[in-house]
Amino acid sequence: MEILQELGFNLIRALQTLSPTLDGPMELFTILGRIEFYLLLLPFIYWTLDHRLAVGAILILIVADLFGSNFKLLFHQPRPYWLGGVKALSEEPSYGIPSTHASDSLAVWGYLIYQLKRPWFTVGVIVLVFLIGLSRLYLGMHFLHDVLFGWLVGGAVLVGFVKGQQRISAWFNRQSLLAQIGLGFILSAVIILIGQLIQALLSGIPDPEAWRAYAAGARTPAYSFTLAGALFGLVAGYALMKQRAPFSSTGPWLKRGGRYLLGIIGVLLIHFGLDFLFGAITPEETGLGYGLRSMRYAAVTFWVSFIAPWVFLKLNLADPET
Repeated sequence: MEILQELGFNLIRALQTLSPTLDGPMELFTILGRIEFYLLLLPFIYWTLDHRLAVGAILILIVADLFGSNFKLLFHQPRPYWLGGVKALSEEPSYGIPSTHASDSLAVWGYLIYQLKRPWFTVGVIVLVFLIGLSRLYLGMHFLHDVLFGWLVGGAVLVGFVKGQQRISAWFNRQSLLAQIGLGFILSAVIILIGQLIQALLSGIPDPEAWRAYAAGARTPAYSFTLAGALFGLVAGYALMKQRAPFSSTGPWLKRGGRYLLGIIGVLLIHFGLDFLFGAITPEETGLGYGLRSMRYAAVTFWVSFIAPWVFLKLNLADPET
């Protein structure tokens, strides 16, 4: 590990000789790999392009982020700037390996490549995924092996998802509405349980004193409650949408734009409004706080997948899907 870290340090120092010239562009590429960006992008695909494509992309994002976040805890390794010797051009409270920016971007954009099969899109995405990974090195957030392992995780999730999607989707569609919603709840509970088990495994293993202060918030289980809530809201919402509000993602671009504007306002109001409201009830780093966090993300994906399409149909911003 020390050899890999030293190799990573040398590469980061070489990249940071270009600072501050490239600080802005690299920060931009990092933003394009954050969950908040996908919170804007994937609803756009769902409401205005193809809701089936978007559901697959959201699911693969949840799975990739889950694997990446669980591996972070299991490995509990430092970020480069925690050890000194490189500039911290950004800050992150979580552990280093793997880079979830790398795993998430490769899984999501790789899935879109697989589905769309457009040569120009493929080339652009490959460049984008590479630059997102490079930005994590440049900013001092990850070693090279963090990013490479992140791409490995994202690639494995992508391959497994693509191979199993058709059979799982066919089986899921044969289930009753109640069974589909129940399955979403069970899977969400499993995500939380796995997170709690990993927390228990790490409880007796302290971080090294040299960088323990940087990792003060790295062992939070918040990610598992976030992903569990997002999954349940998506599964329940999509199942209800197909039966109660089937809508067409196509249509005139004026209507598509209206759908996105109205929908994203709803996303922001739910996301930040509930964050403020729940924060006034209890601190997030409590059992109740984690539960409310899960509810908040469930509300966001439920709005995206079901409530917003139902509203679009009522306001004649979308046509029923034939």
